[in-house]
Amino acid sequence: MGEGGTFLAGTNPLAEPIGLFLVQILLIVVLSRVLAIGLGYLKQPRVIAEVIGGILLGPSLCSRSQAFKDNVFPKESLPRLSLIANFSLILFLFLVGIELDPTTVFKKFRQSAAISLTGIALPFAVGVGVSHLIYENLADQNVPFTSFFVFLGVAMSITAFPVLARILTETKLIQTSVGQITLASAAVDDGIAWCLLILVVALINNPSNSVQALYVFLVVIAWGLFLWFAIRPILMSLVNRSAGSDSISHLSVLVTFIVILVSSFFTQAAGVHAIFGAFLAGLITPHDHGFAIKLTEKIEDLVTMLLLPLYFAYSGLNTNIGMLNDGESWAYTILVIVAACGGKLIGCTAAARLTGFGWRESLASGILMNTKGLVELIVLNLGYSAGVINQKIFTMFVIMALVTTFMTTPLVTWVYPPKIYLKQSRAITHDTLSSIAAKDDMSPYHHEGGPDDVKVVICLPNMHAVPPMMSITQMFQTAKHRVQVYALRLIKLTERTSTYMMAANATETMRADPVVNVFRTFSQLNHVGSVTTLVSVSHTEDFAAKVVETANDANADLVVVPWHVPVDPDTNKVLGMQTSPLSEPLVKDVLAIAPCTVGVFIDRGFGVNQSTLDERTDMDIQRFAEGKLTQQTVLVPFFGTRECYESLRFVTSLAAQSGILVVVLHVQPYTSKSLDDMHAVRVTPTSTKTLSTDASPVGDDLPKDQDLIADSKSTGLTGHDAFKALRRAAPILTVEVITSIDPLQDIVTRGTKLGRKDLIVIGHDAYYTSVSPPVVSVGGMRRRGVVGRWADEECASSVVVIRKGERWEEATKMV
Repeated sequence: MGEGGTFLAGTNPLAEPIGLFLVQILLIVVLSRVLAIGLGYLKQPRVIAEVIGGILLGPSLCSRSQAFKDNVFPKESLPRLSLIANFSLILFLFLVGIELDPTTVFKKFRQSAAISLTGIALPFAVGVGVSHLIYENLADQNVPFTSFFVFLGVAMSITAFPVLARILTETKLIQTSVGQITLASAAVDDGIAWCLLILVVALINNPSNSVQALYVFLVVIAWGLFLWFAIRPILMSLVNRSAGSDSISHLSVLVTFIVILVSSFFTQAAGVHAIFGAFLAGLITPHDHGFAIKLTEKIEDLVTMLLLPLYFAYSGLNTNIGMLNDGESWAYTILVIVAACGGKLIGCTAAARLTGFGWRESLASGILMNTKGLVELIVLNLGYSAGVINQKIFTMFVIMALVTTFMTTPLVTWVYPPKIYLKQSRAITHDTLSSIAAKDDMSPYHHEGGPDDVKVVICLPNMHAVPPMMSITQMFQTAKHRVQVYALRLIKLTERTSTYMMAANATETMRADPVVNVFRTFSQLNHVGSVTTLVSVSHTEDFAAKVVETANDANADLVVVPWHVPVDPDTNKVLGMQTSPLSEPLVKDVLAIAPCTVGVFIDRGFGVNQSTLDERTDMDIQRFAEGKLTQQTVLVPFFGTRECYESLRFVTSLAAQSGILVVVLHVQPYTSKSLDDMHAVRVTPTSTKTLSTDASPVGDDLPKDQDLIADSKSTGLTGHDAFKALRRAAPILTVEVITSIDPLQDIVTRGTKLGRKDLIVIGHDAYYTSVSPPVVSVGGMRRRGVVGRWADEECASSVVVIRKGERWEEATKMV
């Protein structure tokens, strides 16, 4: 430990190694994150920001100041920084290997082989041609030309698989044929390039003995085969033992880390870099039961956010753009960029065209395969540390890596714009996921629905949404018409490697996701007839589009979007919301663009079997005394608007459930004549009359069907098809006619008597209105009305807000 002290005593805290390291890592991480925010607006991957940040800290800018260099990055601190940076690289190469699933590559090898092999051969040949010119004019003549041209050939031909996967996901190309074939081609490309790189490193370390270098190469290949056939089965057995658990076992994680360390040590001891051993350990890690994704989630934040930027910073300290101080140097730099781009673009585009792609798709594939990024930096650092290339050549190739990666997203967006491939992406996504659900034993009760089936899309953004959606699904299935449910799991796409792995492998994501598994198990145990589970991994701003795409593909009649209300952990009581769930981005966007009826489900524990008598109405207490107490009440405020009729249709689909009491609050205009017509016992500002359509009358004081018809004919409630369908479907239906000066407050008063397990169904227009009948606003920002504010902030029951669509009305006419 070096000498140090406290700044309070006037000593330099950076003299202490640990203090200096903490300052270095803090500076590196903060700078790379700030740059990533700015470059994110240009749709650039985070690796670009980390590389640029390292260059800015190096001799190209900050380290040109001698004071900065001596205090922040002194020469004696670089070996420590290099050690930690290389260890972070070992862990990252394990993540690269685990992201590259060999089983997926094997499935698409025949399709991608032509593109990948051509994408290596032509750039390699171009790199060999350029290497002769660079070797004669810029390279160290003591380096064998054989090692030099092989190294430059590999540097020209490599494709950065991790960065490419992120670009494909960001541009929404991941589920298109172009994206899938290109990703598989890049995986094959990377596998071959890493094998060549092992050979190059062996040649570098054994410059005078080519046979020895070949032996080293064969030993590393043999080690990889040993890991696959001897060690992978052991890992598979550990993974299978914990297959039923939501988390992976400590033993399997421990064994995996031991494999990483042993494999890294072996390849280092064999004469190549330790990162190759880590990469091989990642390749043999099982992906079954979501093990690879769960393991990645455990370590990726530490590696990618904290440790890996150190490696780029260390690379930046070796990059000195100031050395390119003449026209000749920049001419060679441009030559390197043109050669690298030309070899990849021409080779991969031609190969893709020969495999059957159109010219636009082929060119997009060539541009994507030209991505260098992170892997290129690793290759260059290996060559620089081994002495194959000097600092000037290193800097030239770093610039080439930045340019080729930076140009990928804008070029591919221009050549292959979203309007061309998004329709294809939707079709592929739906067909692929539907076939997964039907064939992979994830929905054993799945069937091809008939034309009269009602199709419902249920969104599952998190585990909180599962219980209420289970209740709704079960109630749908007991209705008198056949319902097909499409359960769409929405997973947020972040910068984490694990989410990109989920997006790239939807099959394994669907098998391993706990939310999908819980919902699927519920469907099987309850023999729910038609439930199809789907998965979408995307940015939150794209969730609404994914929901609508699924609704369109399924020709859905109804979309149910859940919204979980927070619960006080101390009192276990639901909390009110100061903002409307309908103003949240997902809910608002689905309401705006969905072509079918949308139900926003504000969940406060719907279906929970806990009730007390004080939560019940007087009528319920009477029913309790007679042994007829229902378990759940569904309350529907009815104003006679199109959204209110739509609410009745929604309730019709639930009403056949045994034990459901449906209460329709029929709000009529307040007039003196209406009060006289009701023959009220007392004339008050609020007058109500209750009707039961149950087969067994509740009491002698309740009016009969003809009374309801007489009282409701002015608004046409009982004559409407929606109400007729509800009467046929609901075993217990009650209509309460409300005529008052303030009917909205009466609705609130009536709804306040319900409990957490009950449900209130409100029309979209009634939710926003502050007058009766509801007035639909045109344009402008809509504000919650009296009922809406109460439903969000004070109501104890769950609430469904219904917005009318065209398909639902047609689908429910048969009920």
